[in-house]
Amino acid sequence: MPIRPAQLASSLGALGTLDVDQGLAVTLPLVLRSAKTLLDADRAGLMLVDETGALCWASASDQVGEAVAGDLSMPVEVGGGPVGTLDVYVTAAREWDDSAAAALQAYAGLVASLLVATVTARVTGRLADQLRAALEYRSQIEQAVEILVDREGLDAPAALEWLGTAARSSGCSLVQMARAVVGGAPLPSDLLAQARAQRREATDLEVAMHRRDSELHEGKARRFVRRGQPGRAQTERLQAAASRGRIIDAEAEQRRADQAP
Repeated sequence: MPIRPAQLASSLGALGTLDVDQGLAVTLPLVLRSAKTLLDADRAGLMLVDETGALCWASASDQVGEAVAGDLSMPVEVGGGPVGTLDVYVTAAREWDDSAAAALQAYAGLVASLLVATVTARVTGRLADQLRAALEYRSQIEQAVEILVDREGLDAPAALEWLGTAARSSGCSLVQMARAVVGGAPLPSDLLAQARAQRREATDLEVAMHRRDSELHEGKARRFVRRGQPGRAQTERLQAAASRGRIIDAEAEQRRADQAP
């Protein structure tokens, strides 16, 4: 059954004013139990990113400590980026509608507000330490990506891909490689070449897809002309032109990937 806006407002309002000074170990379970009740779930939980980039259990509506993917999940964002996920779990299969997703998103926003308040108030404890580790992880990755964009002439997605390739080839975690880049360590040139090759392959596939779409729309336009339907033929020509425009954009991206830093 869809969750009405009044139900969501009542559920959030019933929490009252959450006291950050009580600590996340007290406030988070209250929020998670409220989300669990509203969504008629068996459990609600929060996972935060650890120092290796993996999602780890942080808090739950019930006394559990397992980190598994939720049946409905929503990112929790602090400072403009994700630090974890808010998840609800059910034992029976269920189709989640838009109202459920919107409700969980609202609760994810409330959780994010609690996390921000915790950082600002310098609250201590296990959960506060987990949160700071998640923020540190994201900060290190973002700094490394910015350095690679500036130093190597890559765009942000290619820089992140390169970081991952370098980490795997070196047998270290993504954040360890990010710290090395932030510290000024050079990355092997063959990794840069590999990242660029992967980027070129992706843009080649994109160009091929848009070219196929353009040809399909042109073919439909010709068929509509033969049937005496000029209006529908014109619509297909416009869609073909849009596909050709996307080809131009993709090929421009490919040229940028080929350029030397």
